[in-house]
Amino acid sequence: MTIRQVSRTVAVTAAIVCAGALTTLASAGTAGAASSGDQIGSAIPTTTFTHGTPFSSGQTLEVKIPANTVFPQNQNVVIVECAAPNGVLPTLTAACDTNTVQGDTIQPNTDGSIDYHTYTVYALPDTFSLGESTSGTPVCGNSAATECVLFIGNNFNDFTAPHFWSQAFKVVPSVSDSGSSPGDGTPEAPLAIGLPIAGGGIAGGVLLVRRRRSMRSHAA
Repeated sequence: MTIRQVSRTVAVTAAIVCAGALTTLASAGTAGAASSGDQIGSAIPTTTFTHGTPFSSGQTLEVKIPANTVFPQNQNVVIVECAAPNGVLPTLTAACDTNTVQGDTIQPNTDGSIDYHTYTVYALPDTFSLGESTSGTPVCGNSAATECVLFIGNNFNDFTAPHFWSQAFKVVPSVSDSGSSPGDGTPEAPLAIGLPIAGGGIAGGVLLVRRRRSMRSHAA
């Protein structure tokens, strides 16, 4: 293989790796989702946020459920924050913090869908806004052991009633629950692994080009 062929091969490889890294970056901005049956629910930032970082206590979220046949019509739906250590959905209703239920009434649309734009998420227990003590309350924080989810359903005291779960997420405390460092609730995306590989491919291509120019110079 000639130097020109090697150079082209490295350049193409670098471009492919870079494209993959950029795809990872683009997809990292959307929080993942959990489901009830084959239906999907998600908690989405409503303001400018930093990709790959936890939610900030006091941050406002959009809670979205697509069209479905799960929710019966004309029945109120509640949203409540629940503990889900290591991303495992809770099985006991005590894992849900009743102080985090939204303040207004939500009813699904005629197709069962929900698009609620003003849900506030907190690092739990929350003393500033919710007046909670530091014990006896579900814990939601910035570690795998303190992950949380949102319960979206007709009765958070009965997990057999129609409901959805959001994606598991993390929340960091914020001064006065101001949501001052909004994120998308997710841990750091694995982009840092892709970028050095891409950088190495580009550096290799540059090195080959320089080596080729040097050989031409000596030949002249």
